[in-house]
Amino acid sequence: VKALDCGVCDATGPSHAHHIEQHQQYLTIPLCDDCHVGPHNGIHRQKRIWSVLKKTELSVLNETIRKLYG
Repeated sequence: VKALDCGVCDATGPSHAHHIEQHQQYLTIPLCDDCHVGPHNGIHRQKRIWSVLKKTELSVLNETIRKLYG
C-alpha cells in the first residue's frame, strides 16, 4: 500500500499507510503526507480536500483494493 500513489489526490508515492481501523492491517489506504496529517487536507485534521473530491475512507479503500487486485 505504501508504494501506491495517494488515494485522495493522486500524489506520487511512496505514501503513508493510513489504518481505517487501528490494528486492522488489511484496512489501510495510501495517503500522501498532506492528505494524511496536513493541517487543512489531512484525514486527522480538517479534511478539506476529502470533502471537495467527495472521498471517504471506504471509497478510497475500494479504489485501493481495485488497484491491488484489479
